[in-house]
Amino acid sequence: MPAGRKLALFGAPLRSSLATEGTEGASAPLRSFAVTGAKIAGIDVTDEGDIPLPLPGTSDFVVAGSVPKNEGRVRESLLTVSSRIADSVRAGATPTVFGGDATVLLGLIAGLHDAGFPSSRTGLLALDGLARFQTATGSSGELSEMVLALATGRGDVTLAHLARDRFPLVQETDVLLAGVRDASAEEAASLVASRVALFTPERLLGAGGEALFMEALGRLASRTRDFVLHLDVSVLDPSQFPVAVGTPSPGGLSLVRLKTLVGELSTWISDGTVRISGVSVTGLDARKDPGAVRIHELAGFVIRLFGGRGGGRT
Repeated sequence: MPAGRKLALFGAPLRSSLATEGTEGASAPLRSFAVTGAKIAGIDVTDEGDIPLPLPGTSDFVVAGSVPKNEGRVRESLLTVSSRIADSVRAGATPTVFGGDATVLLGLIAGLHDAGFPSSRTGLLALDGLARFQTATGSSGELSEMVLALATGRGDVTLAHLARDRFPLVQETDVLLAGVRDASAEEAASLVASRVALFTPERLLGAGGEALFMEALGRLASRTRDFVLHLDVSVLDPSQFPVAVGTPSPGGLSLVRLKTLVGELSTWISDGTVRISGVSVTGLDARKDPGAVRIHELAGFVIRLFGGRGGGRT
């Protein structure tokens, strides 16, 4: 965490469509556990509560043609998220947003840019089981499946223009996507042809995969020290962590491997190699975790991230 900044924790109970039903119930318990853990770890933290957002309703609003589902409501929600993030950054905080589904990431990055921090370019480290590289034309219409495409300026959708003075929200060359295993043939082809640094689970878990990942992170850090970290629950192996929204494909990262990656990143934060500008944690269906065991574990990843080698103090 940048020196002198505190951690601000937000809930964003955003569900972009019926396909991500259940995610809106995860933000409050995730935030609550994270606040408690941060205080125990000695991290300077503020609990900003759940951001008031329009209710998702019981049906999806679909417009004929290539307009995504519920675009107006989701845009209104993300502008609200962006505004709250920008205010917290101007007040000297590093924001963490607990969703909600992956669309929350767009509001986070837009808010960082609108606040002028970081002032130049932003790196995006996305740990996600889904490619999220669809565009509106010919897609399912699910905005949650377009997040990375929108963030990098692909597709003629208003959500790609959330920030006042920044388009695209992030450059393709500044994106490192790790853990993805669910992609359509079109998405896979577009990703391979793009300038996104891509690590499938097979590449990440193979011989030397972790070292290659850290090398890629180092190359990105040489271009910009300021990172947004996006963690979607779909990146985890559903046999170990069966609480992601929908039905992720088998495989994915183990809890042990994710903890290792977070630990490595925490060390880089601690020694100043990278700075985390903001964090989004998304994709958990709270209905699948009635005892909140997995919610507690997931919140702990954020605390480990900012704990570094200094015992958790900023």
